[in-house]
Amino acid sequence: MANSHTANVQLGIPKEKAKEKTQEALMKAGFRMAKWVGANQAFYAEAPTTLWSWGEDILVRFQENEQGTLVTFTSSCKLSTQIIDWGKNKKNAKKFFQHLDAS
Repeated sequence: MANSHTANVQLGIPKEKAKEKTQEALMKAGFRMAKWVGANQAFYAEAPTTLWSWGEDILVRFQENEQGTLVTFTSSCKLSTQIIDWGKNKKNAKKFFQHLDAS
């Protein structure tokens, strides 16, 4: 149980459509303050504070390729001193990808 988790999914759609789906999935998954930073080609969001953590920083990046768009999701503990995430970062990724598949 590290203090971050990264997972990828290949979408067979153009990057602009992937961005739309990602923004919707972030919102439906309950992540706050999703904002697009064009210079980094990424969305930044936050998972709320819970009984088990002080919250997580969410980063979603995009890379276009021949098959469409590769979406990379990273969830990291807000506190750099937090060594164990109790599975929260992996749960954030699972929740995001469930909503991305549904949108």
